[in-house]
Amino acid sequence: MYNKLHLLTVTVVVLLVGCQGMPSEKPPIHPNPNMDHQEKFLPQALNPFFEDNRADRLPVEGTIARGQLAIDVAYHQGVYDNGDFVTKIPTAVNREMLMRGKVRYDIYCQPCHGGTGAGDGIIIGYGYVPPPSFNEERVINMPDGELYSSIYNGVRSMPSYRHQIPVEDRWAIVAYIRALQRSQGASENDLNRIGLNREVLTSTSTASDVAAATY
Repeated sequence: MYNKLHLLTVTVVVLLVGCQGMPSEKPPIHPNPNMDHQEKFLPQALNPFFEDNRADRLPVEGTIARGQLAIDVAYHQGVYDNGDFVTKIPTAVNREMLMRGKVRYDIYCQPCHGGTGAGDGIIIGYGYVPPPSFNEERVINMPDGELYSSIYNGVRSMPSYRHQIPVEDRWAIVAYIRALQRSQGASENDLNRIGLNREVLTSTSTASDVAAATY
């Protein structure tokens, strides 16, 4: 009796396991379709409701995306309410910010301005007018907001980079430019404080270290 029951149990289990069903060409049951099959206009489709027949519509004038309300003019444009350039970077400057600025500078600025900011980037000499050196006294004495404005608005033959570089990275680049300037005129005391010597300063990678000691 036990053997028959055992055999019957094994047989039932094998049959159940083997009942995998057959592939069906019918669509699967979708009890809750949500909005999967709603009526909609695909990109670039025609919409006869509008006079121009375009389904793609421009945002309503004055629309601002969530998180992009730039009410702080000094931070977002580099100028005060009266139009004067911001004197100093309006955020705390630390080593992390400087290193971020170095990465962004190397991507967007170095091809023209060069690794040390001397205006000798790799594309100069191929029809591009050399930009002024960041080490000129005139540039050194510029308010931080004026450097920021050059990135935000562009200046002379330099186009605006406001669409490529977000606001926090623009200020980080300004901070790194100041780092480059400080690295060129660092004193012996500045170098001793961070364990560097003038021979090491031939590498632009140490500019942030020098700035960290003197900023």
